[in-house]
Amino acid sequence: MADMKRRTVILIALILLLPLIALTWATVQIAKNEKILVRQRFSQVLIGRLQDVNSAIDSCFEKMEPELDRITAIDDFNAENLRKLNRTEPRLFQLFVLDTGGELLYPNPATTSEPLTGTERKFLIEAARMFTGQDFKGMVSNSEAQPTKKEKASRFANQEEFTGDFSFGRKSKSSKWFQWYWERGLNLIYWQRRPSGKIVGCALERARWIADLIAEMPDTDIKTDAGDRSNPSREFDSRIRLVDASGKPVYQWGRFQSAESAEPFCEIPVVEPLASWRLQCFVPDDQMVANGNSRWLGLAAMLATISVVLGVSGYFFLREYARDMRSAEQQVSFVNQVSHELKTPLTNIRMYAELLERDFDQLETEIDATSRKRLDVISSESQRLSRLINNVLTFARQQRDTLSVRPTEALPGTVVEHIVDRFRPSLEEKGITVKYSSNGDQTMLLDTDIVDQIVGNLISNVEKYAASGGLLDVESRIADGELTINVRDAGPGVKSQNREFVFQPFRREYNDVSSATGTGIGLPIARELTRLHGGDLVLKDSKQGCWFQVTLKSCEK
Repeated sequence: MADMKRRTVILIALILLLPLIALTWATVQIAKNEKILVRQRFSQVLIGRLQDVNSAIDSCFEKMEPELDRITAIDDFNAENLRKLNRTEPRLFQLFVLDTGGELLYPNPATTSEPLTGTERKFLIEAARMFTGQDFKGMVSNSEAQPTKKEKASRFANQEEFTGDFSFGRKSKSSKWFQWYWERGLNLIYWQRRPSGKIVGCALERARWIADLIAEMPDTDIKTDAGDRSNPSREFDSRIRLVDASGKPVYQWGRFQSAESAEPFCEIPVVEPLASWRLQCFVPDDQMVANGNSRWLGLAAMLATISVVLGVSGYFFLREYARDMRSAEQQVSFVNQVSHELKTPLTNIRMYAELLERDFDQLETEIDATSRKRLDVISSESQRLSRLINNVLTFARQQRDTLSVRPTEALPGTVVEHIVDRFRPSLEEKGITVKYSSNGDQTMLLDTDIVDQIVGNLISNVEKYAASGGLLDVESRIADGELTINVRDAGPGVKSQNREFVFQPFRREYNDVSSATGTGIGLPIARELTRLHGGDLVLKDSKQGCWFQVTLKSCEK
């Protein structure tokens, strides 16, 4: 009973908790998906903001190009005039000229009568690899050929290497830009081919073009619009960085102070000719938490409400269950007490019925057949009532886990035969032929009361349900210290759909009032007792009627 109560409580708890657990899991997943969705929305908006910055950078270089075209539109390559132009243009670090074969004409100490200036000498030292490595020459000679997407991707992938690789640059105008690296980092060259076939280029003053670029960027302390881009009133703090190829910040703005080592929330590459640089955006973690709090609160409120409903339902359900269990325990206790109370007078009835039979046998005068029959009925019904009471008491002890085996040394064949003989008169009176066979006898340690109750229940079922077959065949066999008892009848048998239920308590083949009487606990008790004795009771397949097989092992001393 205690195990059954424990299992039932666990089952009820699972019925209540599993939906709650599933709902909690679903809520967490929804919240996670919502967080991902919020992050994606923020990312899209912020990437749009970075694209706006990219457009400003692109516009900055577009503004430079007309002026640089003007500066490099030179057909007079006099060194003195070139030096004068170089000194008067603050954007320039150094002008240079290549002939049609790609050889350096200016600044070149071999082609100028005046010694090189410090700036020219520095330029030649820093740009030596660019000219000797044929990178710039190759770019110039192939400038008319439009590169393929594959070539662009390959060259872009190598932008961060210090190889002097050139870029094909921004959109359709980028063929005039070239990137090269020296100790200060990325440097830019703007060039054009003159009608004479010569190349005029200028290395830009790094500090100047970076300053011009920064002038196009927002102020350092502004807020960043990161809400719906159609709703500019929605703003929050962020930090945007323009970083070079090594990840070092060139310029940054926004009120949010992010750590130097922080990972960006999103980033995009800068347009040509700064393709090796990147734009990064940083936002505070609590910004997205604040935007997702309303969703979390709604889900949490829904989960709390459902939890309360399930908890209250579970409380009332368990309370009703506990009340029903107390009522059932009281009923079982009452039946148990009544059964005990009935057992004593029933024992006296059986005893006096047997004494009366003995007195009838000793009388010299012949007893009326009707009186003898009535006495037989009293004896038979008292035995049946005794078996019923024993079943009820056994079932009650089983529910309280108080069943135990009390083995004694006995002859199994003799024990089973006595049980069959006790039922024989009532069975034969109903027209049932009784057969019993045994393969001899040898002693075993058995609980004879358990064997009596097992076999008695099986034979009683034949008497109640299989009398129409007119046959009871009981067989007892001992082999390898194991007792096997087969009980067969020729009755209607058990329907195939009911075979799995025959050993369940209170399940009967027929439940209508016209069928044979019974409590539905005989077979369950028989199987429980068999297993308690170290064996088993099974319903075997048979062509006609029922075939129950009992196996019992000898108990250990």
